[in-house]
Amino acid sequence: MGKGATKGSVQHYTELEGGVIGCRTWGCDRPATRWIDMERYGNPRFLFTAYCDDDGKWEFEDPNHTMRVRKIK
Repeated sequence: MGKGATKGSVQHYTELEGGVIGCRTWGCDRPATRWIDMERYGNPRFLFTAYCDDDGKWEFEDPNHTMRVRKIK
């Protein structure tokens, strides 16, 4: 599921039972523990994606975008 958080941002996550934010990785059914934000066009949260602790590491291999991590509260 993806939802436009604001005009200039998009968030990607999977909604688990009870409305819990789940990991976006296909086949993973664990709750997400962090957002990985991709900066683009000067927007620090152009795209933010929810991942569990084990997934999302490949996001930091992209040399063309700045990535940041935020814990999901």
